[in-house]
Amino acid sequence: MLRRSRYLAVAGFVVIALSGAAFIAFPGWSQTTHQTVTASLGKPISSSAMEALIDQPGSIAVRTVASSDWKADLSGLINLKDPKAVQAGLVDHEEPIQIYTHLVRHPTQGFFMIDTGVSRQFAEHPESVGVPWLLRNFAKMDKLQVREDALSAITSEGVPLKGVFMTHLHFDHISGMPDVPKDIPFCTGPGEAAEEKFENVVVQGMENRFFDGRPAIQEFQFTTDPDGKLEGVIDVFGDSSLFAILTPGHTAGHVSYLARTPTGPVLLTGDACHTRWGWEHGVEPGSFTFERDSERKSLLQLKALSERHPKMIVRLGHQP
Repeated sequence: MLRRSRYLAVAGFVVIALSGAAFIAFPGWSQTTHQTVTASLGKPISSSAMEALIDQPGSIAVRTVASSDWKADLSGLINLKDPKAVQAGLVDHEEPIQIYTHLVRHPTQGFFMIDTGVSRQFAEHPESVGVPWLLRNFAKMDKLQVREDALSAITSEGVPLKGVFMTHLHFDHISGMPDVPKDIPFCTGPGEAAEEKFENVVVQGMENRFFDGRPAIQEFQFTTDPDGKLEGVIDVFGDSSLFAILTPGHTAGHVSYLARTPTGPVLLTGDACHTRWGWEHGVEPGSFTFERDSERKSLLQLKALSERHPKMIVRLGHQP
């Protein structure tokens, strides 16, 4: 969730000035150059087939952990130029947010994480895990306060971690990776690792270091939703217990997740929506956006899904 960046090459160095400009493609600077392969999990399913099932009690247990408290500029979290934001008189300020990991238990497949939370080492000694100086200084990392670090969250389950499903690869969502064992597979949306933008000149080295020595990133393979209600849906375990929903816009391969729990459906939006105000008013994130039209479409699709299923619990990207 980086702010927009403007790059100037001076005497062979890259100088970065944070601004509110839109993302500009920067060929050659992907989020990570780590190898990607087709995911072994997941099969495409239509949104109608998914929706026919999700109000029925399911077998997935989800525990959402607020791994840390943090602050970010509201102009990044909400599009302040949206007419609804203008009418509400929203102005830029530092907004309290949180960083989450969602701990998912399947009765036969085991324990998985959705996003990684925050490693205490990442938060307290970021230089030791390769977080670059520019990121440490411009991403308000001095305001990152750990509540339950990733290692504590993992060990609290008392069973081995089987895999990590990512909503996307922004640094605040992979900041628990130093606590994740090296042999654990990571799954992302299609094209997520290869997404090209200016910011990656800063973060690519860090992400490569985080993924070094790990298996190839597994990319879910979506097909176009035949019903047109969503971009695409995957039945992750093949038993209609957990669904991955393609929600591009915040990043090229952003994924949201929907779990069927014993008490009803739980939607994990990821950064398709950061804040409660943004969700309630249907306003997409601001400068923390890769492609605004797609981001807005994804948000409105998820809102419509939740409105068709009023008992659905919605857990947002960075606010309760």
